[in-house]
Amino acid sequence: MSTVSLRSLFEFSAALIERGAAESAKAAPGSAGPPTLVGFVAEAGAKRLNEVLDTDVFELLADAWLAFEQIRDCADPATHPPGQDTIVKLHDVEIGSTHSPILHSTVGGVALPELRFTLALVASFKVVNLVVRDARIRTLRPGGASAIVKLSYGNAKLVERSTPEWNLPIEIALGKDGIAIPRAAR
Repeated sequence: MSTVSLRSLFEFSAALIERGAAESAKAAPGSAGPPTLVGFVAEAGAKRLNEVLDTDVFELLADAWLAFEQIRDCADPATHPPGQDTIVKLHDVEIGSTHSPILHSTVGGVALPELRFTLALVASFKVVNLVVRDARIRTLRPGGASAIVKLSYGNAKLVERSTPEWNLPIEIALGKDGIAIPRAAR
């Protein structure tokens, strides 16, 4: 896929892990439980979750492109013959993806409470051209984009980061095989 990682938009910090642990403790009042995620443990947790964020943004957003009828229409070989490139131009597009990174930790052999975060990514494009061939989205050519990443724990919003002018490559290849467009049932 491309070289644009989710981590380039957002990174976990020890402070965010500690805030998530505090929200977790609020959700289970009265339980003494095991030690909480602070200091070195929180730093190690942030490091591990950041490794998970080394994921391609456009791979995460792959299914969102398939929601557009203009894209789904490109799967019809009668109107889009094999080997032929079709450029689908979309204007004022907003697509998103939500994920639940989970942190499992132990200290001295004692399992700490699992922390389940919610990470939402919203990408907006003023215009984007998608190159489709053989019922697969092969390349994106974005023009003017922005992104917002929101991290929450339960109902508590922990942080929101935005890139009002998201600096993307002129052309983003979607891997050797691209994104398959399923054929509509007739």
